[in-house]
Amino acid sequence: MSLSPVDWLFIVWYLILAIGIGIYFSKKAGRSLSDFFISGRNLPWWIIGTSMVATSFAADTPLAVTGIVIKDGISGNWFWWNFLFGGTLTVFFFSHLWRRAEVLTEVEFIDIRYSGSSAKFLRGFKALYLGIPVSSIFFGWITLAMVQVFRIVFQISEVHALIICLLITIIYTTLSGLWGVVTTDILQFCMAVVGAIVLSLVSVEKVGGISSFMNSLRSLSSQTGIDYLSTLPSFKESIPLAFIVALFVQWWAVYYPGAEPGGGGWVVQRMLAARNPKHSVLGTLWFNIAHYVIRPWPWIITALAAIILYPELLSSAAGNVESAYPRMIGLLPSGIKGLMIASFLAAYMSTIDSILTLSASYLVNDFYKPFLKKKASDKHYVAISRMAIIVVALSGAAFSYLIGSVKMGWALIMELSGGIGLVLLLRWYWWRINAWSEISAILASGSMAIYLKIFPNSPLFLAVQTFFQQLGFQTSPWGVNIICIVLFTTSAWITVTLLTPPDRKEKLKAFYEKVRPGGFWSVAAEDKGKLKSLGFHPFLGWFLSILVILFFLQGIGKLIFMHWTEGMLFLLGGIISGFFLLKLLKKIDREVG
Repeated sequence: MSLSPVDWLFIVWYLILAIGIGIYFSKKAGRSLSDFFISGRNLPWWIIGTSMVATSFAADTPLAVTGIVIKDGISGNWFWWNFLFGGTLTVFFFSHLWRRAEVLTEVEFIDIRYSGSSAKFLRGFKALYLGIPVSSIFFGWITLAMVQVFRIVFQISEVHALIICLLITIIYTTLSGLWGVVTTDILQFCMAVVGAIVLSLVSVEKVGGISSFMNSLRSLSSQTGIDYLSTLPSFKESIPLAFIVALFVQWWAVYYPGAEPGGGGWVVQRMLAARNPKHSVLGTLWFNIAHYVIRPWPWIITALAAIILYPELLSSAAGNVESAYPRMIGLLPSGIKGLMIASFLAAYMSTIDSILTLSASYLVNDFYKPFLKKKASDKHYVAISRMAIIVVALSGAAFSYLIGSVKMGWALIMELSGGIGLVLLLRWYWWRINAWSEISAILASGSMAIYLKIFPNSPLFLAVQTFFQQLGFQTSPWGVNIICIVLFTTSAWITVTLLTPPDRKEKLKAFYEKVRPGGFWSVAAEDKGKLKSLGFHPFLGWFLSILVILFFLQGIGKLIFMHWTEGMLFLLGGIISGFFLLKLLKKIDREVG
């Protein structure tokens, strides 16, 4: 792919700007762990929400969406769209609780929630587990995507592309911590969205305009049997089990970076950095709306255009179809091409920076500090954090060689964590959950996922598959695996919870008084008449926010495909739902404040 001087100007401009911001914030970030990891807990809602969505928009996402659309059409995106149910649940049931907890990381939550040696073990284990293998897998698939982009755009080897990715991220992240990340996230988000929209418009133009675009896709749909334009899978012959799993199980059962049940990862990191619980709620709501309404359609349009322009992608021998997205960048004119590459680099840096600061926070705040060196200066801990960033980056780079595609990395993380989500949700609202509940859930899900990989046709797998086939479902290994893992993990942690002693009453009482979660906490409240009730408002807010996102997501799609009446009706539904949601938010603000 040839680049003009104007293209290089955009790329170099962004790199200089990003590194300059890192240098500017390096002194501020180095003052304390709080400044380095959560920006001193002083961020407004619009910054934390935009930072969340910028972080979730990495170089891997448009490539993975392209692969999904080529294989399954638009409806395949329910593989990740389903997480909107869990994301909006987090807004109204957990975001304000995280801010009240005032911990530095999600792992530190263990220290204020559980008691005894099991809690200490869980904190250390989870810090290492999330800090190294999980972060390395995540780093690996995102870097794999950026390496694919660099190889196609700059026509360089995979090794050289990987070295460039490493140097950029390590230098920037070790300098500025979260201060630099959230500052550049606003710019990165705007650049990435504009670049994706421009590429989608040029892609449609290259296939002859929107009418030719639609006619070509209808023709391909009749040839392949896949309805590329439908937002729902076909139910003519049987219901796809994978769709049912996505809609009713996946979003609450699995731990996935950026969509953890109840919040986790960089989402919690931003909520903890909010000025107060109100800003945490509003920021997380803005994130979910931007994440599911604003971002998807430009990628989907580009992916559909790629099918028309490169029909060989539909062949079983097409190889890595995710590389179709960077190939489409070559269609852009000079100047715009450079902006698009810079936006890709911005998206990559935004997510990788968050992963590295997050993994370092686990390793230092939740392992090194409590277990290896309890009393040291903040400057010492910041220095160790910067060293941890380098270690995780190198580990993640090595892992990028082991996965075949971005979606494979997504699926691997979900399978390893299948079934632990319910524990993460209930630990806030049910006093009986203890550290052994989490430990058993993590071990059970990981062991069952590995077992199913080694023995793909195990008796449990075949029994579950046969059961759903007899009910008339169209089964797939992915859907059956998730159900097997969730069933086994849920049975294991419930059994362990009931067989192990509860946490000390003093610990439960201190947690309840600090966080005020509501729910089943009678054992921790001295005055049973003052027990906080969940109330009706969180449930209504959850329902309305789901309606807002689904109505606008579907409405925008209908308008793009020139279904004007349906599109306007969906948008009207979104506006009405949004009106009632805004009225409700005023009441919720008073309750969480």
